[in-house]
Amino acid sequence: MLHVTNGSIALSRLHDLGVPGQIVPWDDVLHEGPVPAGLSEAELRHVRAAFLGSNWDDAASIERGLLARDERLLAAATGDEVVLWFEHDLYDQLHVLQVLDQLTQMGSSRTARVTAILANDYLAAQADEQLQAWFDTRREVTEGQWQAAAAAWSAFRAPEPTLLASFDHAGAWPSLRNALRRHLQQFPAVDTGLSRSERQTLIALADGALSLRAAFRAADYDVEEAIFMGDLGWWYHIRTLITGPRPLLAVVGEAPADFNDPEWWRDDDTAPSLVLTDDGARVLAGEADRIALNGLDRWLGGVHLVARADGSASGAIWRWDEGRGAVYLT
Repeated sequence: MLHVTNGSIALSRLHDLGVPGQIVPWDDVLHEGPVPAGLSEAELRHVRAAFLGSNWDDAASIERGLLARDERLLAAATGDEVVLWFEHDLYDQLHVLQVLDQLTQMGSSRTARVTAILANDYLAAQADEQLQAWFDTRREVTEGQWQAAAAAWSAFRAPEPTLLASFDHAGAWPSLRNALRRHLQQFPAVDTGLSRSERQTLIALADGALSLRAAFRAADYDVEEAIFMGDLGWWYHIRTLITGPRPLLAVVGEAPADFNDPEWWRDDDTAPSLVLTDDGARVLAGEADRIALNGLDRWLGGVHLVARADGSASGAIWRWDEGRGAVYLT
């Protein structure tokens, strides 16, 4: 038996619970960076490792870790059972889709039954009794869920987000539908060019400067229905608001040269903090556009959004309309 879960915290809880079998964490921030269609598993691992390595760690060691993770899953799939333990947020739900896709690709060589605990809550927050109850009542992934996962994974990796915006598969579970909509909210908004995470950050700073740690909590933990970003993921996503030709955020205090320097996250009185610029206030008010001021170069799943700071597009710029629940090409 192999348990596949979302990271080290959940892994330690399952170890403490004493569930039989081995446990492997499925670590990757699939909601950031390229996850394009048309690649083999080896090619996708290389793309993901290159992205992660350029921002957080050594690409070669990351790629080795992704390969070891995948090999453990495929080896266990020829055994008796693979158990999926995942939460309701975007980070986890994309993991579910990738795991099920890899198992699907095995075809008839997969002999293990695949069961799932798809919790509508955070695993690490649960009492041992709840985790044990979920394990005891785990259910096999249904044919409808397999089909919904395949359709969602394909739509997520497509070069255009239209299939994702219209996703309405009958076999989809509620947390999958909610997570895919949250992913779409990371596309630039039609009125401001801001992703939802960027907008929440500007709102958090509208009343004055905050340290990174305080800004992260106010812009993420305090306002997300299902928290999917860690502090480093949030920092990666919003730090381009500081560096563009017309920054929307400014740094107060001495800023480390390297965005990955832990000094950014100090909590003392001299720690660097973030404050809204005049342009940031204008964009937040809908009086200016984030992309027109600063351009954009961002991957969201299989979609590459590229625009120069002069407002001219060098690629398709898809925008999200929250009121209509639709994406538009601009």
